[in-house]
Amino acid sequence: MSDKNGQGSGDEPRTVFNPVPGEPTPPPAEGAAAGGVGNAGDSPWGNPPQEQPSAAPQPPEPAPPAQEPAPLAETEFPGMTSFPAATAGEPREVREGDVLNHLYQVRRFIARGGMGQVFEGVNINNEDERVAIKVILPHLARDPNVLAMFRKEARTLTRLSHSALVQYRTLAMEPQLGVFYIVTEYIDGRNLSDVLSTIEATPAQLVSLIRTLAEGLAVAHSLGAIHRDISPDNIMLEGGRLERAKVIDFGIAKDLDGGSQTIVGDGFAGKLNYVAPEQLGDFGRQVGSWTDVYSLGLTILALINKRDVNMGGSLVDAVDKRRAGPDLSPVPAEVRPVLEGMLKPNPADRLRTMEDVIAALSDRATAAAAPASKPPKVAKAPKAAPKPKPPVVAGSDEAKQRKMLIGAGAAAAVVLLGGLGYALSSGGDDAPTDAATSAAPAVPTGDPLKTAQAVLDGGLASVSCSWLDVSDLQVQGTDVALAVKGVAGRPVDAQNEIGKLLSAKGLRAASIDFSDVSQISPNDCGPIEAFRQIRGTGASHISVPQVKWELAPLPADDQDAGKLGAPVVLNIDLNGVAGDIAIIGLEDSGQMTFEPRLDRSALEAVKVSSDTYRYPLTTTHPGWTGVFLLYGNGPFDQSLLNGSTGSRSGDWAQRFLAEARSKGWQADTVWYKTVNERPD
Repeated sequence: MSDKNGQGSGDEPRTVFNPVPGEPTPPPAEGAAAGGVGNAGDSPWGNPPQEQPSAAPQPPEPAPPAQEPAPLAETEFPGMTSFPAATAGEPREVREGDVLNHLYQVRRFIARGGMGQVFEGVNINNEDERVAIKVILPHLARDPNVLAMFRKEARTLTRLSHSALVQYRTLAMEPQLGVFYIVTEYIDGRNLSDVLSTIEATPAQLVSLIRTLAEGLAVAHSLGAIHRDISPDNIMLEGGRLERAKVIDFGIAKDLDGGSQTIVGDGFAGKLNYVAPEQLGDFGRQVGSWTDVYSLGLTILALINKRDVNMGGSLVDAVDKRRAGPDLSPVPAEVRPVLEGMLKPNPADRLRTMEDVIAALSDRATAAAAPASKPPKVAKAPKAAPKPKPPVVAGSDEAKQRKMLIGAGAAAAVVLLGGLGYALSSGGDDAPTDAATSAAPAVPTGDPLKTAQAVLDGGLASVSCSWLDVSDLQVQGTDVALAVKGVAGRPVDAQNEIGKLLSAKGLRAASIDFSDVSQISPNDCGPIEAFRQIRGTGASHISVPQVKWELAPLPADDQDAGKLGAPVVLNIDLNGVAGDIAIIGLEDSGQMTFEPRLDRSALEAVKVSSDTYRYPLTTTHPGWTGVFLLYGNGPFDQSLLNGSTGSRSGDWAQRFLAEARSKGWQADTVWYKTVNERPD
C-alpha cells in the first residue's frame, strides 16, 4: 500500500502500541506476515489483506471516447443498499488537472465546504463551457442514505431551468478516482454576502431583484423543491450585477411531498440569521414555500441595511427576534409593504408563495394586507407575544444560563453536511391546521429538566451505532436544547432517535447540536454496539490530549522510520478502577485488535502520578481510530477481542456480552483521527 504521497509503505498502515520503555520489541512470530493480527510485538489496528504482487505490465488501453457521465439512475442503486465501488480502490482527493469521466477537467480549487470541495472545471470538448464541480466528501459518498438524497435531488435539480437559478448538469461518479461529484454551471461573479457593505441598490433595483429571485424560486417550488437556506451567501451576482442574481446551493432542497425526506429528514436546515420561525419550532414546524419567502425577505433586508441582519444569537434570542419582527424602518417606502408581508412571523399571515410575492410587487401599497392568494384561515399567534420565561438550565453557572446551543457560529455549520445544530420540523404543502399551530406537547409529569435528564441518561445507550455524551442541556417549558459530543455511524439517524426519545416523554427537541459528533465508519457499528452495553459510569478513564493528529515522516529511531505516522498519546486514569485492564483498538475497516502487553504492570513504566499514565502509540493509517479500555476480572479472551468484521461470527456480540457480564467488565472509549493535511 502507498501512503498519500505515493511512497511505498512496505506494509499496511496500522496503529502500533509502542514498546514500554526498556522493554525489547519481540520479532514477528514465525510465519506471520509483517503487520499480522495478533502479533504481540507489532499490534496493527485494521490491517487489511496484504497486496498481491502485480501482474506483468500491460500496454495501456486506448481511452474511451469522451461522453457525458450518466446521472445516477434508479436502477443503479436498487434499494440504495449498495453503491458502485471505485475500480481504483479508496477515493483520493481530486487535484487540479484531473479529468472526470473523460469529460470535465479540474482547473482550479475554489472553496471547501461542509459537503465537500468545489472546483472550477471545463468541458474538454468545449473549453468555452466552464463548470463548477462539487466533489462530495468520501464518508458521505459511502452512505447509501446520502446517495439516495443526492440521486433524488439530482432528478429534480437537473430539471430546473430559469435565469435566476444555477443550472445543474449532472450527478456522477468518477470510477478511477472513486469520487462522486455534482456539476453545475460556473458563475463568474461574487456572492451577495461579499458585497453587502459596498453595494448600493435603488428602490427600483430592489423591486427588480425581489421579482427576479421570486420568479426563479417559484420554478423550483413548482417542481416540488424548497431551498430552506436562502441567504446572501447563496445568491451569486454574475459579473457583480444585481440584475443577474442567481440562487445557488440547492444541496439541502426538500421535496414538498410530505411522504418523502432528504438526509436531513424533517430537520432544521439553514443559517440561523436567515431561517424562518417555523424552522426554529414555532407555528407547528410546517416548512414550505412560505419558508423561502421569509428567508428571501431577510436577505433583501440585509441588502438594504448593507450588513447581515441581526436575527441570530441564542436559540431563545432567535425565536424572540422573529416574534417581535425585524426593524423595517430603513426600508424604502416602495418595497416596505412587500417586506412586511414576507416577514410576518406566522406563516398563515405571511405571503405564502413566490407568486404571492410577485403579485404584491405590482400593488405594493396594499399587497401586505391583501395577498393575491389568501391562504386558509388558521390559528394566529397573539399580536404581542409574551416574553418567554427564563430557561431552566442544567448547572448553576449564571453565564451558562443564557448560552444557547445554536449560536451564529454553530449555525454556519447547519447546512446539512457540516454536522450542525438540529431542530425538528416537518414539511408539507398543506397549510398548518389549527391543531398543528396551537397544540403543544403534553407537559411531562414533574420537572421537565429532570425528565429530560432521565430520558437522555437512559436513552443515549440505545441510540444505534454511537457513543454519545450530553455536553450541554437546557429546558424551557417542554422545549429542549442540547449539545451532544462523541461518535456515530449515522449522525442524522442518531439525531432523529434522540428527538423521538424526548417526544415520547412529552418533550420537544427544539435543537440538537451535533457539531461535536464525528461520523465513523459503519464497519465499527458491531463492536461499538457491544462495548456500549457495558459502558462504565461516571467520567471516562481514557482520553487523548487532542482529537486530530497529523501524519508525518517518523524519525529514524522509530520501528516504522521513514513511513508516515502520528505519535498519539493515550491518557489513562485508573483511579477507582478495580481489577484487570485490557486495551482494544478499532479501525475504520472494523478491524479490532487486542494488545496483550498492556496491563497494569506494563503501565508502571509510563506512570505520571498515582494511577495516571501517559502511553504512546504510533498510528500509520489515516482516518478514525477508537481505543477501548476494558476493566474487570481477567483473563481477557483474545479470541473475542481480535479480528475483522468478516471474521466475527454472527453470535459474536452475544458471546462477548455473556463473557463481559460474567466477569463484571466495564468499558470506556476515546476516538481520534489521523490526517495528512500538511506538506510532508
